[in-house]
Amino acid sequence: MSGSAGAALRGLLAARARLVAVRRAGDALGLGPHELLHAGPPLQDPRRPPPVLQAAAAAVLVHEGRAAGTGAALALLAGGAVRLVPAQDRGCVVPLACVVGPGTPVFAVQAGTVRLHAPVPVVRGADHRMGWPDPAVGERLRLRDIRVAPGWARVLAATGPLDLAELAAIGLAAGDDLHVRTSAATDALAQAARHAGEHVLADDVEATPLFFLTPWMAACAALLRTAEGGDLPTLVTRAGGNGDHFGIALAGAPGHWFTTEAQPPHGHLDGRWPSQPVCGAIGDSAIVEAFGTGGMALAGAPQAAAAFAGHLPADHAQLAGRLLAAVHPLLGRPVGLDARRVVDAGCAPLVALAMLAADGQAGLVGRGLYRPPVDLFARALAGTGLAAPAGA
Repeated sequence: MSGSAGAALRGLLAARARLVAVRRAGDALGLGPHELLHAGPPLQDPRRPPPVLQAAAAAVLVHEGRAAGTGAALALLAGGAVRLVPAQDRGCVVPLACVVGPGTPVFAVQAGTVRLHAPVPVVRGADHRMGWPDPAVGERLRLRDIRVAPGWARVLAATGPLDLAELAAIGLAAGDDLHVRTSAATDALAQAARHAGEHVLADDVEATPLFFLTPWMAACAALLRTAEGGDLPTLVTRAGGNGDHFGIALAGAPGHWFTTEAQPPHGHLDGRWPSQPVCGAIGDSAIVEAFGTGGMALAGAPQAAAAFAGHLPADHAQLAGRLLAAVHPLLGRPVGLDARRVVDAGCAPLVALAMLAADGQAGLVGRGLYRPPVDLFARALAGTGLAAPAGA
């Protein structure tokens, strides 16, 4: 740990991310009735988002009673009656094509003075984050609203804040990477519900192996933001894709997105969809890799890594040591993606992402890996006045 970056890193490493509340997005985020939140940087044209976001937005508008059906919802979007805005700009992170509306229940995660939010996941099946018109999505969203979110509110009222880093450490020790695989961390979270007497909720969570991912996204985002404005301005504190573009922001200029065209992740397509075109990188879950888990932790998660056999780069086991800033005392592994290290090494981080059908109809078609170009990090450094002087 260098002296010049000591304070920012010490603060990040000392902070604990705690799950503290469940609230409606309209209340927690000041989300207006005409706003919807999406992943990644701003869309070039919010009225014409990628098909996966259209499908997700339509599902939310119908579920929250803003539209009578999909056609009416899409008309609201195309006409500008509702506006898609980046979730991370409003203190929220969302997975894949997920869209958050004012009525969406969200987890609140606190790290120091920073509070981040993420939508409460559905249980026992896929939801609108897959960007598809599955008729079962509406019922799962209803179950989330009437059973899952109130259940977690009761758990937190009974137990007080839950330390998500402690649960993450349990997951990492059991072979989770905390993005592709969160089974052990999810089981530990379910046990917290069970200890609070919420047995139905615990059963629901245990039946949803990736449940932990979404609150962990908020934890990673909150922890990274504790370093914003500090003495490690090259730290990546915001990252995500909207299907058209992938973007990052640095601690030295957290309100400024730097973007690149979002290429699709590379991986194994589901056998049912051998030639399905895949949407460009989408989701705020890239913040998990910016923190240092997920694709940056696959070397310690063999079961998760096996899902990418034949697609893992030869250098994946060395990435954490080369690109991350410091070892986390509780997690026992490096954290903190540093844009300067990315550029100096000429080596991009590895982001694990689900592969969604580009047409907004087929949903999840595989799991893949995405590497944002090194040039993106170089432009972010230059654009914030942090590039090394020539010849340095």
